[in-house]
Amino acid sequence: MTEEQQFFLEDMDEQLSIMESSLLDISDTPLDEINKEDIDNIFRAMHTMKGNAGLFGYESIVEFAHVAESLLEEIRNNRIVLTAEMIELFLAVNDHSKHLIETTIKDEVLDNNQEKQHNFLFKKLNDYLNLEDKKEESFSQIIEEKSSDDFIKYQISIKLLKDFFKSGMDMLSIVKYLDAIGNVLETKLITDKIPSLDEIEPLDAYIKIELVYETNEDESEIIDAFEFVQEDIELNIELLEEELKKSVKEEKIVEEEKEEIEKKEEIEKSKPIEKKQANSFSLKVDSTKVDKLINQMSELVIANAKIMEHATNSGNIKLQEAVDDMSDILEDVRNRVMNIRMVQVSDSFSKLRRIVSDTSKKNNKEIVFEIIGGETELDKTVIEKISDPLVHMLRNSVDHGIEKPDIRIKKGKEPKGKITLKAYHDSGTIVIEISDDGAGINKDVIVKKAIEKNIINDSKGLSNSDIYDLIFKPGFSTAQEVSDISGRGVGMDVVKRNIEDLRGVVSIESKVDIGTTIKIRLPLTLAIIDGFLVEVSQNKYIIPLDSIQECIEFTPTAKEEMKDNGYITLRSNILPILDIAKHFKQESMDEKRKNIVIVKYDNFRVGLKVDELFGEFQTVIKPLGKLFKNVPDISGGTLLGNGDIALILDIQKLIEHKISDKDISYGN
Repeated sequence: MTEEQQFFLEDMDEQLSIMESSLLDISDTPLDEINKEDIDNIFRAMHTMKGNAGLFGYESIVEFAHVAESLLEEIRNNRIVLTAEMIELFLAVNDHSKHLIETTIKDEVLDNNQEKQHNFLFKKLNDYLNLEDKKEESFSQIIEEKSSDDFIKYQISIKLLKDFFKSGMDMLSIVKYLDAIGNVLETKLITDKIPSLDEIEPLDAYIKIELVYETNEDESEIIDAFEFVQEDIELNIELLEEELKKSVKEEKIVEEEKEEIEKKEEIEKSKPIEKKQANSFSLKVDSTKVDKLINQMSELVIANAKIMEHATNSGNIKLQEAVDDMSDILEDVRNRVMNIRMVQVSDSFSKLRRIVSDTSKKNNKEIVFEIIGGETELDKTVIEKISDPLVHMLRNSVDHGIEKPDIRIKKGKEPKGKITLKAYHDSGTIVIEISDDGAGINKDVIVKKAIEKNIINDSKGLSNSDIYDLIFKPGFSTAQEVSDISGRGVGMDVVKRNIEDLRGVVSIESKVDIGTTIKIRLPLTLAIIDGFLVEVSQNKYIIPLDSIQECIEFTPTAKEEMKDNGYITLRSNILPILDIAKHFKQESMDEKRKNIVIVKYDNFRVGLKVDELFGEFQTVIKPLGKLFKNVPDISGGTLLGNGDIALILDIQKLIEHKISDKDISYGN
């Protein structure tokens, strides 16, 4: 696949995602209240697909996209009324477009089922357009004939830059596409720059192409035809009919100036004038390049730690100041590099709307799906890996959670169920919640099933959290029937394992007939974090900085108070204390001064008893390898400036141990 084809694929993935989201918005809205912008988004996706495919000469895609675009054009102009059946049709068009693009780019053909779907959709679209008798005609034959009076003539000059042929693009495909949306009247090839045979380079471009062209499309459409080669050509487009240009331009200017004056008057009345912001643009970069950059950044952080160590030990003040300055700059660069891979979760969340929509229809259920916190940012790598677990849990919410309308009415609920997908930041992590207002989870049923499957012997001593955790055991399922959606007793254990592989945790809260909330807590990034370096029994540990609330001295008074119960009183509040040395079965040092690092996770606070505080430390997270992968309460390791290894504490696990009074002593 060429770089241009990759861009085409990425662009179409984005456009089709927008189209799908807009279709789902429309399906949730009364037909007489549909937002015109959603219709425009759908039209734009098909229009972009047709145009970009035309540049590559993908005629089957162009033909399919054109008939869909034509129907959307009629809907936009209120000549055809949009129906619920059409919405379903366009959702099917969206799905098929993905298959069509993928197979075409791979130079493959549609399989039998896809070919049948292609013909079916093509016919249905034409049926709505009343073009049944023309459904076998080619793309160029389907285009509506338009009066020559509507066409505007242009002089187009295209100079191929030196490396044009190395781009892999074909200028003939572009000219063919231009001819499809207008008429190429004249073509002239300028060859006076071609050197002599002994000086010519076979892969270099030396020619210039001039076209006399007419079309009734906007000039922007002509420019779009050259989108994939714009960096490899010099393009100049001029109107030939100057009088028409002048007339149209003057009318437009007068109208725009009038509207602009009215808008400015309204703005001045309603709010102060805002400062004009600098222009910005998006730049697409291969993700592997970003990953390599982040890996190099990680190595740079480690190298800087070594330099800081040597500078501190040298006693050279000027050197220390220079290193401090470099460290500040490095931290700023690090944050900016890490932000490159941070993306809003909204795009991934929007794709899940289709899952809920399709699954609810299969179950004959009515569901409102709400997304909150789509602007929350998360590492793209984490988003990609969390996608499948989210799909599985959403399907479970639809299949097992939300009741059918008649049952909900009997319970006094609204016939439509509600599922909410929410994301927010908390204590240096991102929390993703899936909530429904369905039937809830019956703890007695879970316990009974777990006993039947020999997962537990009885429920004595099990908290609500322990009981809900049984759902994540391999092979566990309470489904009465096996469907094509869920109920086979597989999946939730894999979900939990995938989340834990990302150093995350998952928990469940539920009330019968009220609903269920599944909470996933994930690290913001998998590469570099801000840490806090401490020492316990001559061993170094890193505490994630975002989880720390404050540090206090472990006073003799606190020591006496903690002696019998493991708690101290801090500002009239009870604070559990976890002795790190005792927890990891290390020999406790007898330093007179010890410290308490107060950490927070979710709604819980615990004080970690440590020997010495060293302060903030940029931490490159390194895996511990297979042998130490499952060491409890440790989430990884990092390399210090002096070459020593510091272990990164898993704060969530440590807090769980303390508040549940389980495994307070490591290994017991």
